[in-house]
This record gives sequence, C-alpha cells and structure tokens, in this order.
Amino acid sequence: MNSKKNNDANSTCNSTSTPKRRRLGTRRILSEVNNKNDLFADFIRPQLNITKGLTVTADCCDSPPLPCNQVEYLSDSGNNTSDDINCQSDITESCFGEEIKSFTPFSHNVKNPQNQNLCKGDVSDELFTSKLEDEVSQNNLCNEAIVEKHFRDEIAEGFEAINQSISIIKDIDNCFETKDSFLLDIPDHFTQSESNSKSKNNEVFKEHFYQLPMVVKGLFKTYRNIEKLYDWQEECLNLDAIQNRNNLIYALPTSGGKTLVAEILMLREVINRKHNVLFILPFVAIVQEKIWSLSPFALQLNFLVEEYAAGKGHIPPKKRRAKNSIYIATIEKGLALVRSLIELDRLHEIGLIVVDELHLIGEEGRGATLESLLTIVKFANRNIQIVGMSATIGNLEEIAEFLEAAVYQREFRPVELTEYVKIGDMLHRIVWGPAGMETVPERQLHYDYTSAASRLDPDRLGGLVAEVVPAASCLIFCPTQHNAESVAMLLCKMQRKEMLSHRVSERAELARALAGEGAGPLAAAARCGLAYHHAGLSSDERSLLENAFRSGVISVLCCTSTLAAGVNLPARRVIVRAPRLGRAPLTLPAYRQMAGRAGRAGVSDAGESILICGEREWSWVRGVVGGRMPGARSVLCGAVPALLLSGAALRLAPRRADLVRLLRHSLLAVTHRDTIDLEECCDAGIRSLVRGGALEVRGGRGGAHDDTRPIHEDTELAVSKLGRAAIIGCMELGMARQFLSDLETAGEGVVLGGALHLLYLVAPHEPALRPDYRHYHNLYTKLGAEGVRVARALAITDKVAVKMITGKPITDVPEQVLNRFYVAMMLYDLWKQVPFAEVADKYCVSRGAVQAALQAATAQSSCCARLCEALCEAEGGGGGPKGSGGGAVWAWRALLAELAPRLQHCAAPQLQQFMELPNVRKARARQLLRAGYKRVEELAKSSAEELVSRIEHLSRTAATHLISAARMMLIEKVENLRAEAEEVMDELKTS
Repeated sequence: MNSKKNNDANSTCNSTSTPKRRRLGTRRILSEVNNKNDLFADFIRPQLNITKGLTVTADCCDSPPLPCNQVEYLSDSGNNTSDDINCQSDITESCFGEEIKSFTPFSHNVKNPQNQNLCKGDVSDELFTSKLEDEVSQNNLCNEAIVEKHFRDEIAEGFEAINQSISIIKDIDNCFETKDSFLLDIPDHFTQSESNSKSKNNEVFKEHFYQLPMVVKGLFKTYRNIEKLYDWQEECLNLDAIQNRNNLIYALPTSGGKTLVAEILMLREVINRKHNVLFILPFVAIVQEKIWSLSPFALQLNFLVEEYAAGKGHIPPKKRRAKNSIYIATIEKGLALVRSLIELDRLHEIGLIVVDELHLIGEEGRGATLESLLTIVKFANRNIQIVGMSATIGNLEEIAEFLEAAVYQREFRPVELTEYVKIGDMLHRIVWGPAGMETVPERQLHYDYTSAASRLDPDRLGGLVAEVVPAASCLIFCPTQHNAESVAMLLCKMQRKEMLSHRVSERAELARALAGEGAGPLAAAARCGLAYHHAGLSSDERSLLENAFRSGVISVLCCTSTLAAGVNLPARRVIVRAPRLGRAPLTLPAYRQMAGRAGRAGVSDAGESILICGEREWSWVRGVVGGRMPGARSVLCGAVPALLLSGAALRLAPRRADLVRLLRHSLLAVTHRDTIDLEECCDAGIRSLVRGGALEVRGGRGGAHDDTRPIHEDTELAVSKLGRAAIIGCMELGMARQFLSDLETAGEGVVLGGALHLLYLVAPHEPALRPDYRHYHNLYTKLGAEGVRVARALAITDKVAVKMITGKPITDVPEQVLNRFYVAMMLYDLWKQVPFAEVADKYCVSRGAVQAALQAATAQSSCCARLCEALCEAEGGGGGPKGSGGGAVWAWRALLAELAPRLQHCAAPQLQQFMELPNVRKARARQLLRAGYKRVEELAKSSAEELVSRIEHLSRTAATHLISAARMMLIEKVENLRAEAEEVMDELKTS
C-alpha cells in the first residue's frame, strides 16, 4: 500500500509543467535558438499571458550547467522510480544527443507536434493560457505586436541580472569538463554502462549498493575508505522498519559505525524518493564537519547540502524543483526550519528526519527543544520517517514508545576496547562477566622517574602517555579547563627525546599558526607535540588542533569531557584524569563517551581506556562504571507553554482538546504518565499564555486575556500577533517581549552613529559573562562619543561608573543591562575587526567566551530580524503591537536585516567570503588569500594538486574537500537564483 502511494505521489509530482531539463539539473535553458539543427532546437518556450487576450513569448533565462561529470538522473517524466544513472566521469554525447532530440519537456502539454518547432515561433498552447484569449479582436493585431515587443524587452532585462549572477558557473564550464579537474574520478568498475540510450530511462541497475547506484560505493571508497559494511549495518538497513519506512531507533557503542547507516538512509531519501532530509546534530562544529564531509557526495549525486547553524540557513528554506537538499542543522535551527515549513504547508517536502545523539532529549534546556521538534513533526502527521541513534540511552523502550519506533540494539565495536582502572600504582583490567563488572590486577606501573619527576607527576601520566606516543595518539580527559592546561604543561616537561624529535617542522608550523592567533602558551606546547583543547579556545585554535591531532602532528591532547560529545577525534589510548566533571561526579554516559574514543576502525587496531581514581573514590566509582545506563526522561515541563503556542500558531491545534492531544504525543506523556496530569498541565500552560498576551480565548464572557475564564474541550484559542511573531522568530515569549521592550526604549533615542546600540539589542539577554566592575570602570572611561551616548541611553551614567569603582551597590541600572552592555562593547570591537586575542585580553575573558558571545549574538540577531518581519507582515508593513518599538518595527527590520550576516564572521570582506565555506576559519581564509585566491570562484576552478602546491602543509584530502565545498556553495547560489526565477514564473502563470 505504501509503495502504491509513493508511486502515485511520484507520478503526480512528475506530471507538473516543470521542464525535465530543470529536474535533471544540467540542461541549459536557451534564450534564443536560431538554428534548426541546434542541439536544443526541439525545446519549447513557454507563453506569458499578460493582458487581455495578449499572448507573449518570453525568452527564458539560461539555466547554468552543472559540472560535466556530476552524476545525472535520467528518469522519464512519467515514472520517477528508475535507478538508471549515468555515472561516467564525463558527460558523453549520448547524454545530450539522442535523448534530448527524442524528448520534449512539455510533451504532456503539447497537442500538435508542430508546436515543437521553435524556429517558426510556435509555442505551447496550454502553458500560460489566457481566459480572455477569445476576446482578442483581429483589429488589435498591430497593437498586440507592439506590446509584445515591449514586454519581451522588459522580460529580457529582468532576467539579465540573473544571467549575470549565475555566469560564474558558465565561466568554469571548461574547468569542470576535464576529467582531471573535477574532485573525483569514478573508476570504471563502479559505473553502469547503458546498452540502449533510447530505453535507458526505463532500465534499472542490475547491481546496486544497498539500493543506491553503484557510484555511491566508489564515493565511500574514495572519501571514507569503506568498501564493505559491517554485518550489523547490513542487517539494520534490511530491517522491516526501514523497508516499510517506519520510525527506528538504533543504539550501539561509540565508534560502532552508526553514522554510516544514517548517511545511506539519507542518500536513499534524496536520490530514490526525491525528498529532502533534515539531519539534526547537537553542536555547530559537528554540523560544519558533516557539511564538509558530505559536500563531495552532493556534487557527484546532484543534491544540495545546506547548513543551518548559528546565523546560517534560509528560514523558510528555498523551494527547489531541480534538486533535493539535506538540511544539516543544530537542534534550535531544526525547530525553526520545521516551524517555517509547517507555516507554509510545506512539511511534506521532508521525507526523513535523522537525529544524532538522541539521548540529548533528556538534557536540561536543549532537550525540551528537541522534544518539541519531534512532537510537532509526529502530530503534524505528514508521513515523515524519524530515525534516531545514540550510544547512551537507558530507557530505549520509553523513547521508542514516544516515537512509535522499532528498536535495534547491538553491542558491536569494530576495534576491541580494553578498559582499565588505575588505583595507586596498580593497573586493573575491567572484565565484564555474567555477574557484572569485575577488576583483575594487570600490572604494577614502574617508570624510570627521578624523585623530582615523581613529585611533579604522582599519577604517572608521563609514563602512561610515553607507552603509546609518538607512534600512536593519546587523549587525556580532565575535569576542568584549568586542569587540562596544567596537565599539558606538566607533560611538556616529562617528554622523552623520541617524542620531541617527531615531525619537528610541522609542529613548528603549527606553533607559528597558533602564535598568530594569540595563543602563546599553546604554541609552546605544540612544539612538544602536546596541546590542550576546551571551550575557552577560539574556534580557529580548536580547528587547528583538531586537524593536527588527526594528522598525527599533535600526539597528546588534554581536553575536557565536552570533546567526547563533540568533534570526532579517536585515539589509541584514552586516559580519564579523574572521576569528576568539573565539580560534579562522573556519570556513566560521560564515561562511556570518553572511553569510546579509544580505538577506531582505520585509525588503530586496538583501543585502551584508563580511568585514574583513588582508593577511596573507587568505592562509588565502581557503582557508576558497572551500573545501568540512566534513562533520558522528558524535561518539557517548563517548556509546555512554548509547545502549546507552537501548536496553536501553526494551526495544528486551534482548540483546547487539540492541545491536549498534542501533549499526549510528547515524551512527557510517556516518562511522567504516573506523576503529571496532562489536562491540568495543558490548562496551566494555556492560562500562562493568555496572561502573557500570546493567546486569546474566543467567545464567552470576560476579556480575551482573562485567564480566569473556564477552558472547555471545545474552547477556541486565537494566537495574538506577538505570539505568532515569537513562533516565526523562534524566540521564547518572554525573550520576545523583552526585545520589544528594548526597541520601545531605544525608539526614544536610538544612537545610529555606529553599530554599538544595535549590537546591544541583539546581545544575549542572560550573558554568561560577569565582568569585574573595577575593570568595567576603566573601559567606561575610555568610551568614545558614540559609546557614551549609547551608555546614557541605557541609563549608564558617570554616577553608575563611580559606584563601580567604589564598590557601592548599583541600584540605578539592572545588572542584566550592565552585563549586556559589556558584551555589546566586546561585540563592537569584533565588529571593527579587532583580533579575537586582543578582544579577549581587553575584556579579561577567554577567547572561547568571546567566540561564544559572537555566535549567540549572531543567532539572536537572526531571530530578532524574523520577529520584526513577522510583526510587519501582521500589520501590513506598519508597526507592531503596543511595546514594539514605538510602532516603527519596519524601521528596525531594515536595520537588523543585514546585522546577522555581517556579525557572522566579523572579518574583512575578502576573508569573509572564504569563511562562508564550512570548517574554514580565519587562518585558513588568510592562507587562501596569500596563495592568490581572491574569490571563491577561483578556488572552485582550482585542482587539488594546485591547491596543495600553493598552500603549505595542506593534505590532498583537505584540498579536495575544500574545492568541493566551494563548488557546492556556487551551485547552491545558482539553485537559489533558479528557485527565485521559478517563483516569478509561477506568479506570472497564476496571474
């Protein structure tokens, strides 16, 4: 039944008037055809009916060709289920010859074969037909010709801008049409040749790679060094739940190969089913890493990979006909994307949602956001498959009940992990048996330490590290950032000669790069082959260290536990420095994630983890390590009003009874079924929203915002303008109200001499920074004229500054305003392109804190801009509700619209274009600029060999990914322009 529905859906989709040349993504749309023998002479140009009875032939804009050896999907317009794909490394004449001559993209609209002759000026009768065509008099033919010529000229001028915008793809045609210049040459044995070109649209592959074209096997071999799947992966891909497109949760230990299964499922969705995919990841860095790794696949397989993290990503996403997309998003951006699609009734465009680290649904803060996203998708019921994966979920049955999913669980690791615990000088091996966990003495640790070395390193970290480096790598997880730095500095003093003489020149280059970022102590450690890694470092520094560790230049990395949940950095040996996470005790999920980093297929043939603890600590640590994995319980309680507001604003649940049903679809209804009455919880949430002015109760006595009125099953609820705008802007209601209050205050005396006042408006409302007031006073006294004016507009005066220096309580200004202005000053320096290291030193914060503040402000500015836009649309372009910036929201919308893009990187324009590429930081952007690359287009034209020769210490793999990311960016821009052009044509067609 499902198969039949899918086929019907495909048939319906393919019966539209979208030209096949657009669906294939590589056909040119010619604006003029003057030769009958032209390759595209049989293509038909559409008509535009503009005035009463007037039919005008409009020249089409050029559709830019994609790279010549990009994989092409040639399926007949009436049947989109064919897997017949030409995977040759260049497009042969047969791809553009006989098939095109025998195929007319508007054939289902053409009744007379003569209509196919473009040279005679004939056009299709049914594309854009005027209802008043019969009323045109023969006497008006002269006037008709004049108007026709005038309109054709206007259309040509309108599309000229688009032609110029996409001309870059034409410029690099020659580059893409050589086999050596493209990023991947597919070996011949990975391709399927066609014996009969006329019938190849109806053929399917006799061989396939897990229901994907065989070319995918070549891609995984080339970019991942994967030739064959593990047995569990094959078993998982053949589960009934997958075949029937039911929801699925699969759980395996870290490094078991879970992501590969998800990638194959996503490729099936975009290639076979022609639906978009949403891939949800926990952190911005992981999103960028996945964008980086999937870009070569997207180029070869003719789909797009779009980033939704921080300030990046179109909300709502661009509606495309020629290509499908994999949206790779953080949790927050994923929720914003889903809401925007529901708002426009486009959620059906997504066929699959994949959630990595599903256990985060039980984490305070972000867990409620993830639960809201999945609850809304389930409740909307658009036949979207949900696949979740995790290594650390203890209550799989409850999560599966929530998602209505099948469960697949295995204890598989491709590389054996041996776990140890070090107590004193004795190393014990952890053995798992029928009775549970046992410890077996392995060996006494003896190293040739001097008495001074023993005092410096009582835990024998230097000896444990020296056993594996520099031949292999080692991760040391420390409880705090300060401890990670201290351990790294200690180990620098304990290293042996063979470690210090390993890859000296590359370490020196890394040290120079780190010194250029202002990380002096880190640069000194890097020369010894060691480093520390934590959230206090800037993203540029972390990126440099991660790449150096992967390549073996850095052998030892001292880090905090956040690295285990973030970037993929496997090692031969993992040492857990202490059974603590900051001041909190070690938890089993955290231990499993850290220990799981030891040993990774393709990196090492074995893995070891060593937990260091004292004799007294082991009594409780034993219970943690040998205990049962805790469950991921719902944390939605505090966020119930936000979920209810989403349901009402998106027209999914307009009545109280519907909202109760929405709550019953949540994880809260499963994990708290015995402790929470959902109906009471729903009523409390509704009353809270009514009091806040987000919801209005229709009918009955009392005011619309009277929260004392009884709420019945059929009580109808209306969403206020503020409530709807908060949902569209993906902002909490309280934060949206605070932002509008700030606009109201700023409207009385906004300072536009620079960007400082605007940056204050988008600064985080609850910044993590708590400035030292004495230092704050010093900064205040050095403010320029603009800074003083903004400070006074916020009521920060000289009187307040005196209280800062004297230590007296400040009651004149709320602490939140003082803290936000401190962050705004920091952001303003970044805005003026002051280096991160200098800003961090000036404001006495870590470089990572500066980076975090910038990312938070970027995301906030995007939300604020969408909020203002939603309020403007609600008011028909005028002001917003009371408290919305003095009624001039349209002005704030204009001011905030360009803030987020400029705030994203705070770099010079010539660097900023390269920093738009995934995983490209300021240091790499400078390297590209120094190497002679002035534009992204020049990088896209380059070859991997050329890039490696021009940039020192750049691997060929990194160069290949960099070039493919540049080409992916250009193609995405072209597709955006194409989508806009198609929207214009659709509007003309329906007008």
